[in-house]
Amino acid sequence: MRVLKSYGTEGGVIVSAAAFPEDFEITEPVFIDFDELPVPFFIEEMKAHGSKKAFLKLEDIDSLADAEELVGREIYFSIDEDDDFAGFAGLEVFDSESKKSVGTVVEYVDIPSNPCLEVQLPGTGETVLLPCHDDLIDRVDDKKGRIYLRIPEGLV
Repeated sequence: MRVLKSYGTEGGVIVSAAAFPEDFEITEPVFIDFDELPVPFFIEEMKAHGSKKAFLKLEDIDSLADAEELVGREIYFSIDEDDDFAGFAGLEVFDSESKKSVGTVVEYVDIPSNPCLEVQLPGTGETVLLPCHDDLIDRVDDKKGRIYLRIPEGLV
């Protein structure tokens, strides 16, 4: 998630969100990088704000000036392991190498030691399982609803 803008005068911010915040069981704290170091913040309040955004209020961020310092920064959530990739449902999957669309994430499948995304292929309606390890995820573009994966050869 990325901080998009400040909201109000009491330190609230609007962040991009691939899924509604209530879909996540967030384990505090969240982290924001300052000078390339992760700084922990505790969440006071988080709620949906439109279809792909969320309102977020963090402890110790109590003014418009404090909130403005967060704009443009990435927020890293520690999410309960069971929901680690659950927020990817609905995202369009792209192969990082070819830059071509592969399909749409249907759901996260928690296979022990081999987490996967079930992806529906365009046109056919068939689904395939693609590995979903952190080292295979190039990036997630919340704004466009896309995830870019390094897909091992022969899987699609």
